[in-house]
Amino acid sequence: MKTRTRKHYFINKKLQLKYIILTMSLLVLFTIILLSVIIAPYVIALFSDIPLSRQNEAATFLLTLNNNSTWIGIALSILLFGILSIFITHKIAGPLVRFERLAESIADGNMTTRIKLRKGDDLHKLAEGFNQMADNLESLLVSIDMEQKKLSSHITDLRRELTARNISEQTVQELATKIDADKDDISKILKTYNYRTQK
Repeated sequence: MKTRTRKHYFINKKLQLKYIILTMSLLVLFTIILLSVIIAPYVIALFSDIPLSRQNEAATFLLTLNNNSTWIGIALSILLFGILSIFITHKIAGPLVRFERLAESIADGNMTTRIKLRKGDDLHKLAEGFNQMADNLESLLVSIDMEQKKLSSHITDLRRELTARNISEQTVQELATKIDADKDDISKILKTYNYRTQK
């Protein structure tokens, strides 16, 4: 079985960028809050009336934190999470694009299209539901087409008999019964799918 490999990680740029920016914004906000919680006691200690040795410890900690490697580490962590979010959003954006294509294909009249997702993609259960819906819709259309062909055949028979003018009342009754039966079959098919005529 051939597996499909990713060629592009930005499938739906607008959607993916929205969630990448959201993820990175939340990460920056979390980092700011976390650093504030960690740094606040030391800043308060610098400006309070506590022993000079404790103020010295607070100042030393703040100077250590001000080290470039600390901020580079924080920046790299945020960048790493941004890059990881590309892969995470791809697992959702890819299937969503396939759902859109299936809907467009069915709207264009192609009832044979189905969704195929990769093993690592999300939304497999939803894809199964969409594929089942497409199968049911295709079966419905095949059934209606078959009933329409039978009905058309009966009408052709009726016209032929009328043209030949050798139609008996029994033949009319037989054809009318067949037409009514086909009409009922079509109604049953449509009721199965809760089809409602608009008035």
